[in-house]
Amino acid sequence: MADGFGANLPGSTETIPSHVTPVSGIGSFGGPIVCADRIGNLSHDGETVTVTLETRRTIGGKTVQDHVVVAHLRIPVHVMRALKASIEQIELMISPPTDGQKN
Repeated sequence: MADGFGANLPGSTETIPSHVTPVSGIGSFGGPIVCADRIGNLSHDGETVTVTLETRRTIGGKTVQDHVVVAHLRIPVHVMRALKASIEQIELMISPPTDGQKN
């Protein structure tokens, strides 16, 4: 080809993330970042759990007293349990052990 590129390109051209993982870095680029100040509502319906995340609003540089919904999590119970285990691991990371050992 005139531009110097050949037809022998690798099967995958994704370079993000730089390690092998089942989560696509490029496909995940548009995923939302959710900032929440409180849990507004909890419910379940059989094998599905629903959690409403809320945050305080800032209007004109001032934080107002009401809250707005920023996300509705609707996840299966097994995913909720995995999320709970992840949160418990984070809690261990942020609270240093008292006996000088690593967490």
